[in-house]
Amino acid sequence: MIPKKNQFLRFTQSRNSQYLAKVAAIAFAYALGGKIAISIPGVNTLASCVWPPAGIAQAALLLLGRRVWPGIALGVFLFETINKMSFFSALLAALSACLQAFFAFALLRRLNFRSSLSRLIDVVNLVLGGAIVATQINCTLGTLRLCVTGLVDWSEYWNIRWNWYLGDTLGVLIFTPLLLIIYNHKPAPRPSPNTDSQTILNRIGAGICLLLLVTVSWLIYNSKSESNLSGYPLEYLPFPLVIWATIQFGQVGAVLASFIVSSIAIWGGSQGGGPFIAKAENINQAILFLQAFMSVIVVTSLLLAATVAERASAEDSLRQSEIKYRELVENANSIILKVDRAGNITFFNEFAQKFFGYDEKEIIGKNAVGTIIPQTDTTGNDLAAKVRDILQNPEQYTRNENESIRRSGDRVWVSWANKPLFDAAGKFAGMLAIGTDITDRRRAEMALYKLNEELEFRVEERTNALNDTLSALQVQQEQSERLLLNILPEEIASRLKRGDSTIADTFADVTVLFADIVGFTQLSSRVSPTQLVALLNDIFSTFDNLAERHGLEKIKTIGDAYMVVGGLPIPRPDHAEAIAEMAIDMLQAITDFSDTHKQDFSIRIGINTGPVVAGVIGIKKFIYDLWGDTVNTASRMESHGKPGSIQVTETTYQELREKYFFENRGAIEVKGKGEMTTYLLQGRKLL
Repeated sequence: MIPKKNQFLRFTQSRNSQYLAKVAAIAFAYALGGKIAISIPGVNTLASCVWPPAGIAQAALLLLGRRVWPGIALGVFLFETINKMSFFSALLAALSACLQAFFAFALLRRLNFRSSLSRLIDVVNLVLGGAIVATQINCTLGTLRLCVTGLVDWSEYWNIRWNWYLGDTLGVLIFTPLLLIIYNHKPAPRPSPNTDSQTILNRIGAGICLLLLVTVSWLIYNSKSESNLSGYPLEYLPFPLVIWATIQFGQVGAVLASFIVSSIAIWGGSQGGGPFIAKAENINQAILFLQAFMSVIVVTSLLLAATVAERASAEDSLRQSEIKYRELVENANSIILKVDRAGNITFFNEFAQKFFGYDEKEIIGKNAVGTIIPQTDTTGNDLAAKVRDILQNPEQYTRNENESIRRSGDRVWVSWANKPLFDAAGKFAGMLAIGTDITDRRRAEMALYKLNEELEFRVEERTNALNDTLSALQVQQEQSERLLLNILPEEIASRLKRGDSTIADTFADVTVLFADIVGFTQLSSRVSPTQLVALLNDIFSTFDNLAERHGLEKIKTIGDAYMVVGGLPIPRPDHAEAIAEMAIDMLQAITDFSDTHKQDFSIRIGINTGPVVAGVIGIKKFIYDLWGDTVNTASRMESHGKPGSIQVTETTYQELREKYFFENRGAIEVKGKGEMTTYLLQGRKLL
């Protein structure tokens, strides 16, 4: 018997037995919670207004880890067996419940959730992640299971899913925090004789709070509401007591008070009592009112408890920091002092007393100027005025260095790190200054100062000569930059300067324009070369200004032909519209040019949209050029166009037809392309 007894003891103390005990406890709690929920009179078996197992499952994984999931599954099987459900239905129910609990566990771990709920963010994460998001899983899969197995009709899917979802949500809001806080609650240390009276008072207060909470809740939620009182929000009368319990007893008080109020409210509602029945038009609406009320009670108390806990933690941290601060200040190997707004010393640490030769009684209340800071330094600077300026503009003097004086009369240099101090009203109250002795460093700096003066004179001479050389180089570089930008687009020029040896890019969507001056060849035979070049220069200079104004890239001129493109080297979505505006302005420019020079000038313009290849060719007199069928077609649109008109392809027409008027020219024979349908751009639409 004794060996068997020892084996039993070893088994009960082993990890496996402890694990099995946890699984069994979770399964029992899950099944018991479900049984209690559906045992409340008037509660629908398929969707309870509060479903405790949802909160029990999440709390189990958060407290004991994901390895205890079999407890949830066993609890579901046990509950379903009690309610005489099939094995297959129980299996699906277990899968849904475990999946929901796993998802909540993973999501909250991802959000760095702490099960102690001592931070406000933990409460928010539990409400949003555990109660609102994760509970979507079981209600969706569970209701789908009921419809598929024929337990409910498909027409009731959304109604049952909604009720199921609210029940799971409230189960998580009420029971998960309750279990988490009770599990993590540490019992108060054994009181000392001096605190016995305080402990008794606390217990009396807790008893009074509990008695009032139960009494008020029972009277409100179990009594039949009179019609003349149904319009008053009587359901919120226990709310101040919940807040009192939260503030007085922290998180434990919050969850227990919320649990008590919610339990009494559920019981009263199931018996047909309470304010929710009187205010509702039907039982479903009454349940919704009850669920909304419990949500407000639980969430508010949890948030308030977390806020109180955070504040208590912050106050404790502040006390600890203050203790450490005092120890640090008193034992620091630095000068630490405080002065008020008038410059009077209000604090002087031990190191400062030793450094300056004053004890605390001699220095406290004395003005810093005249004691540790002289009126003027050895170079004649007014230190008294500087101290006044520091106290009037503290934000401008976070650090400063000045000459100081010891009690013995020795002059020393101190580097000060300053921090302004403010009172409760936010007004400037004084300055905290931490000083470091820099006398040796300052003397070394003065010795180097003279050497630096000599070096600076020589360096200045060479710097002036170097600056002259750099200025000349800069002028040459600017000339080269301007010349390069006159030849190539800025983006392409930058790539060449970075060392790109081959520049070739494909652009999927650009618009190309070719323009040709009609009759310019005949004109060249009638005027001198100088006049001809001058006329062509005036026209193309006008076109260049238009291209720059519309943000387009001029590619080249060939004789009296002009080529410009939109959408490269930097892509832009409105390239076709910009080219159209350029073409319209070019026609107007030619008209104005003809009137000014008393010459009959006209141009043909061709436009096409599509893909191109662009790149730099050549090593001498290189050029940025375009290739592709889009370019050839644009050139054909110009050569087959009419004088004084803008001819575009079908592709360009489709890009611009919403904003511009066009004339359908019909199908024309285009060299190398065959018949093409073209359009003549007439002008802008008024939008």
